[in-house]
Amino acid sequence: MFKHSVRWRAPFHIILLVVAGISIGACGATPTIVEERAVDGLTIALERPAQPVALRNYAFTATITNAADQPVEADLVYFDFTMPQMEMGVHQPIADRLGPGKYGVRTIYSMEGDWRITIVATIEGRDVRVWFDHPVLPP
Repeated sequence: MFKHSVRWRAPFHIILLVVAGISIGACGATPTIVEERAVDGLTIALERPAQPVALRNYAFTATITNAADQPVEADLVYFDFTMPQMEMGVHQPIADRLGPGKYGVRTIYSMEGDWRITIVATIEGRDVRVWFDHPVLPP
């Protein structure tokens, strides 16, 4: 009986490893894209999920550089998440400083549809704004 139970353990362990590998792969990094906008002598790049799905948690990173491609420090950066086609509540998380010229937030899209992310950076007493439009898929 002991020999018989050892025979099924190897295939069982292989199946467990395959399932664990698939689970870990599914929890891996979300594919992202980077879009850039130029405004007032600055470039603001947004790294965002390539194909976001509603009701999932995502990270967003804004990078601010000057004409010489050097990081620019902002006094305050926030992201404004809206759907231009509808009235909705205000969702403007304040970004964390991630490094020189880099700012990030995490958020969840509340629903599918066309979204706009406006990044507002206060630099030397003036607000600089850029926006990025993209669709969010259903859950």
